[in-house]
Amino acid sequence: MGDTFQTVADIEATEDMAPALAASVVRWLSGAGVIAGPLAGCVPGPAEGYPPGPGYEAAVDEPDELLPGLKVNGVEVATTRSVFFPTQGEVGPVTCPHCGHDVDLGDPAGGTASVHWEAFASALRHWMADQYSEVTCPHCQLHSGLNDWYWGADWPVAVGFLGFTFWNWPPLSGSFIADLQAQLGHRVVVTRGKL
Repeated sequence: MGDTFQTVADIEATEDMAPALAASVVRWLSGAGVIAGPLAGCVPGPAEGYPPGPGYEAAVDEPDELLPGLKVNGVEVATTRSVFFPTQGEVGPVTCPHCGHDVDLGDPAGGTASVHWEAFASALRHWMADQYSEVTCPHCQLHSGLNDWYWGADWPVAVGFLGFTFWNWPPLSGSFIADLQAQLGHRVVVTRGKL
């Protein structure tokens, strides 16, 4: 069956900003009853997350009465250099912010990546290594940062130092995402997927 996730990534927070911003958002979510503390083993792997609180319904389009009883149901907070990748679905196409041409990437997760995917994969590896990570458009030959490309709405990829991953939650509401973005004071990208 697998676990689903939705990640709200702050793509403007710097490495130095991320811990304080994360703490501020956790206080806000906790105060609103969206999450409960303390940290628990309610996310996949060795990480810990915050279980859903009694007011988690305020964050979603339609509450799911099963969520509180799930083993994996927490909110995981990442404050390190990260690639926020959907892990499911076709990534792209992406649109060049300079010339507006679409670049087909195919489905790298399914093994059917296009010839252009390698430029993005290389930039993602360079980002994780703290190296130059812009991608050159095959149409106009201009360079753009990974977060400057316009990714397909359903399966965007983002890089950054701060992300909030909601495991097995129903779809987050547009108003909640807008409120979270206002709390952060930065542009966010929402991606989703299934493990």
